[in-house]
Amino acid sequence: MGIFLLGMEILSSGTKKMAGSQLRVILDKFLKSKTGGLGFGILLTLLFQSSSAASVVLVGFVDASLITFAQTLPVLLGTGIGTTITTQLISFNIGNYALVFIGIGYFLKAFTKNRWSDAGQIILGFAILFYGMKLMSDGMAPLRDMPGFIDWMLHLEKPLAGLLVGMVFTAMIQSSAAFIGILITLCNSGLLTFEASLPLILGTNIGTTVTALLASINASYPGRRLAVANALFRFFGAILFIGFVGYWGQVTYFLTGESAANARLLANAHTIFNLMMAFIFLPFTGLIGSLATVLVRKPAARQPAHTLQYLNREVLSSPDLSLPFLQREVQDMGEVVYSMVKASMLPFFNRDPKALDQIRKWEEKADFYREAIHAFMVKMNQTKPIEEWSEDYYRMMHVVNELEQMADIISVNVSRQAEKWLQSNATFSPEGKTELEKYHQRCLKQLERALILMHNWDPSRALQMKKKYRKYALMAFEMERKHYKRLLTPNTTSLESSKVHMELLNLLRIINSRATNFGRLVFMAEEYHPMPE
Repeated sequence: MGIFLLGMEILSSGTKKMAGSQLRVILDKFLKSKTGGLGFGILLTLLFQSSSAASVVLVGFVDASLITFAQTLPVLLGTGIGTTITTQLISFNIGNYALVFIGIGYFLKAFTKNRWSDAGQIILGFAILFYGMKLMSDGMAPLRDMPGFIDWMLHLEKPLAGLLVGMVFTAMIQSSAAFIGILITLCNSGLLTFEASLPLILGTNIGTTVTALLASINASYPGRRLAVANALFRFFGAILFIGFVGYWGQVTYFLTGESAANARLLANAHTIFNLMMAFIFLPFTGLIGSLATVLVRKPAARQPAHTLQYLNREVLSSPDLSLPFLQREVQDMGEVVYSMVKASMLPFFNRDPKALDQIRKWEEKADFYREAIHAFMVKMNQTKPIEEWSEDYYRMMHVVNELEQMADIISVNVSRQAEKWLQSNATFSPEGKTELEKYHQRCLKQLERALILMHNWDPSRALQMKKKYRKYALMAFEMERKHYKRLLTPNTTSLESSKVHMELLNLLRIINSRATNFGRLVFMAEEYHPMPE
């Protein structure tokens, strides 16, 4: 069994490497309709080789607001169908050739690169899986002569007993496809009849929801609703079929053939159940969603401020799928820094000391984001080697650094000037204050463009940022010239505030430059390339 489960894990890892990085593109294409969502659920489960793991990832997608709660409901039905494809493949009895494919898969994985290497890992995973099934089948052969074991297996023909056993075992191994594979091995060994396997199939569909329910405990409100909706689909489906197990078996015999092997009958029964589930419940996803909303109460209080909302252990276990979650965390950090920059001039313009206290709180939060995101990246490197990271991950690391630099400018340099300013009686001249306010607004707009750029790294937006940067740099130079000109006139106000005025103007220049660096990241590949003219 250990070799069988190892094969499942290697297979899952290989499929995620081959297609995981394109998941966000697939999300946008598939989730425009219910049938598209159904197809996405099938694909997602093929990547993970487990509807349980796929459901956990969906909880994360909803938490990160990548998809809505309503969009996920058809996807949940698709995850059930996705498990049947793996089940159909492993129902073929090709264990005798498994060692040959292990050699082929290992050769491709070890001596090729990129897609061929990923394909080799998939072949290797499937081959180890089949070899594990062969070993289990050979090991179970003596059990056919043990009366005690035979009597225990006969009890599984009772629908409720079989349902309970299937539910518990699937919850333990956290993969319905893996449990169905074990059932197929029992059928091939003659230890389990087709009729006895039907309640077990119903149980495995309920048991597969346990992992997602546990993962949703610390999830957001939409994430918890999703986990409950998944459980409702499986529970109602099992209740609906438990009373018609006999008819279900007859339909499977009719479609497969009376002479078919028990393993093939079992795989087809599993497929029929999940196809019927999708056919029956797809029109009623809204109703299930409403029931889940009633069962899951919306929390009154928000989560603590210093907590990563989207990056968690489940995301870490699938590094190829972690980019959208990482982007949301960095986006949240960017919003904190934006608030700091926006409030940075209040002590000077409004003489508001409370703004400094709020800036310090935001600085603590920005520091938390930087440390937590860096810690996550270090852990991710242990799961996925850094040389396999996409360019987007490097961009995120650079963005976090730029945001931290901006936060430090506000919390250290600007705050220090603000404290001195509040203790003095100095004021800006009307012209100087107007210029600082104007340049401050331009810097905020540039930072806003930078945060928007993070969504898709559009080169046209990046070039626009470059043009704005040059425009704002010339504006700052002109403001500096005007300030010096005012100093040559009998203007006491400008003289008293001159040092602070120039310091703030220079600090805002740096923030403008830091924000523009987001645009430069668009043109970074494996090595730095300057922004084109």
